[in-house]
Amino acid sequence: MSWLNGKKTFIISAFMAMASLVNLITGDLSLVAFVSSDAILTLFEAFGFAILRTGIQQSQEAVTRQIVKNIHFPHHLTKKPFQKYRAGF
Repeated sequence: MSWLNGKKTFIISAFMAMASLVNLITGDLSLVAFVSSDAILTLFEAFGFAILRTGIQQSQEAVTRQIVKNIHFPHHLTKKPFQKYRAGF
């Protein structure tokens, strides 16, 4: 079940989107009725979950890259910026 890591939220949001669109696709609701019903809110919630998960995943990857960079190259943190351009007072 490790192949589901990081994909469960996307799967759930896809099911939510399909469940909210099924009445519109089958013709049970017109577009006007769909927009004014709770199904449109479920659709927006599904998109929101997917977007939120994508943002969290990208943030985690950026933090992980920064940590690995600091572990492998800690000397770049000890250098002061513009050190060679300082005036010798």
